[in-house]
Amino acid sequence: MRRTALALVVLCASVPMSVGQGAAHAAAPDRLQIARTGTDAAVIKVPARNDTLAVGSRLNGAVYTWAQGDPPCDPTGSTVYAGHAWRAGNGVADRWGQLRRGDVVRVAGCRFKVTAREFWPAKRRMGSLYSVSGPARIVLVGCKADDYSKRTVVFARKIGR
Repeated sequence: MRRTALALVVLCASVPMSVGQGAAHAAAPDRLQIARTGTDAAVIKVPARNDTLAVGSRLNGAVYTWAQGDPPCDPTGSTVYAGHAWRAGNGVADRWGQLRRGDVVRVAGCRFKVTAREFWPAKRRMGSLYSVSGPARIVLVGCKADDYSKRTVVFARKIGR
């Protein structure tokens, strides 16, 4: 089955960030929760327009995922969640840079354990984050709150329900 590429953009103080491709599946989960950072955000499914994810403007309390993307509890593949970070300290992704290996993320009734946290240049293409194969994982992407020229990218593998 052929998968089409989709460029996704997260706006952080008007700085775009691109990411990649996914597969059409079931509905996105209701909330994304991370105890370490105090994250408790509604998951908002958004469409793509002109190969760009139509990320909303809510800074806090919401993360965005592609409406046609891979659901997080699938046995394989990646689901990407984009959130805003803000220097003023009121973005949902402000504290994602503090996540460490072993921290737990909950979404859609599944649990994921953080395996890595990286800081990528804002211009780096992120298409490789999307995959319908490989181990079940989620990827959190947001601007780095103290440096909009970078993105915080957090990888977490599914560990169960």
